[in-house]
Amino acid sequence: MNRLARQWTARRSALRDFLLRRLRNPTGQTRPAFLIGAVRSGTSMIVSQLARSWQVELYNEDHPAAFDYWRLREFAVIEDLLAASRAPLTLFKPILDTHRARQLLDGFPEGRLIFAFRDFDDVINSARKRFYEDDGSFNPSNRLPPRDPREPVTRWIDTDFAEFSLDPLPAETTAYIRAHWRTDLNLNSRIALRWVLTNRLYFDLGLDREDRVRLVRYEDLAADPEPGFRELCGFLGLAFDPEIAAGVFASSIGKEAAPDLAPSVRAACEALMERLARQTPAVRTEAHG
Repeated sequence: MNRLARQWTARRSALRDFLLRRLRNPTGQTRPAFLIGAVRSGTSMIVSQLARSWQVELYNEDHPAAFDYWRLREFAVIEDLLAASRAPLTLFKPILDTHRARQLLDGFPEGRLIFAFRDFDDVINSARKRFYEDDGSFNPSNRLPPRDPREPVTRWIDTDFAEFSLDPLPAETTAYIRAHWRTDLNLNSRIALRWVLTNRLYFDLGLDREDRVRLVRYEDLAADPEPGFRELCGFLGLAFDPEIAAGVFASSIGKEAAPDLAPSVRAACEALMERLARQTPAVRTEAHG
């Protein structure tokens, strides 16, 4: 599809959504939802599929109205966007603000949080190709201003997690990462510790005890999309549309060989993956029930 055809399709879809929202959601009431989790965890697939429905207005992580260099703007800005939305659900993807999940719950009492996770081996392989140069330097995007080329966990350890000074990480999270950190870890192991840090937040922030938070496993949605998205729509208060689950494939699961990790880091990843997986069987049962 050429550029003009894509533009025409996008405009036609936008007009359709506008008309359906006016017709089927005449009050204009909207509910905020936030998709969080580790980078490269299939979050783009999840939001793009949900956004196929007229019921969802999406602000992706690179949308300048809601994000400043992939960080969620002030809550007052988000409130203004919610006030202007006519969609039943307004969806944001602040994955770099996963550590602020508690603030999101407190700041938006009607909101919902989706916490997405994916097998750590696939995340590491994907992140290595997407964010790192051949020499191992960190380069997340050419659209960002020049920044520290160190891998994030290395930078956080070296600076005592100063990047999170305004919104501190839980003490148990930073203590766990420090306990598994060594200066001789290879790059894959350092990327893995970022996966551990982010996904531990599901437990360390007490999100596993919140009814307004739903844990979603990427592999479940990719391998069997209709029941997974049907259940997710129910959680978000949306009517399920088969189009939401259309065109999802599982070809990215286990696509490459497992990366080389330090044994202690791999053990930490496996233990956390098992802990997260234990939280998801009930979701699958509900989806079929």
